[in-house]
Amino acid sequence: MRKNKKIITEPSYEDYGIYDISSDSQKKSRLQFFTNIICTLAIAVCIMIVTDVICITKYETGPYFAIRTKIYDDGGTEEFYGLGYKVIKYHQKQGRQDSVVGYWSMPYSTNPIELSVLELAIEFRNNPEQTANQYARQFMKITGSIYKIREEQLILRYKDPDNDYTLKIKCSMANQTNRSNYQKGEKITVLGTMKNFTLGTKEMPNSANMSNCLIEQ
Repeated sequence: MRKNKKIITEPSYEDYGIYDISSDSQKKSRLQFFTNIICTLAIAVCIMIVTDVICITKYETGPYFAIRTKIYDDGGTEEFYGLGYKVIKYHQKQGRQDSVVGYWSMPYSTNPIELSVLELAIEFRNNPEQTANQYARQFMKITGSIYKIREEQLILRYKDPDNDYTLKIKCSMANQTNRSNYQKGEKITVLGTMKNFTLGTKEMPNSANMSNCLIEQ
């Protein structure tokens, strides 16, 4: 009887697990590729958002990465939507004229917070940090007496005899504001955006800064 010949074959790569190693390597490579793309896109989106936020809040320019979706019939207020954020650039004829950035749910709001210089002076003297956090970047209506008239600025002031509650409010005026009809000591109401507060020293009283201000007619 003829014996069956034993067929000898060369070992394949699969016998040593080389095929599996190559497959796992390809999977990891694809995963790393898509991970890099996602990370790059996430970084790009963050840069876009941060750029618009800084430009709007610090330099009052932009937005550069948001799409305008609406213009209000109030003088030209514009509304923009970006990736996860919203920008409103107020252009009221006699009202709000600043720019704000927030979430998509941020409402259109032209109702100012109303205070007198005296009320704000007392609040800031008693709770400086809380008052600064509460009113910074808020649209406000402040009533008080003119202390100084400068080329691009009006200064309102409340002064008490002991200087404990004295507060100066420096109002940077909008270009169209005519200040020639006003004089020192006159009581006026100013509309504008509160920027920041500064604690006073022995030589200097407490102060606050407002921007885009208009005198209420």
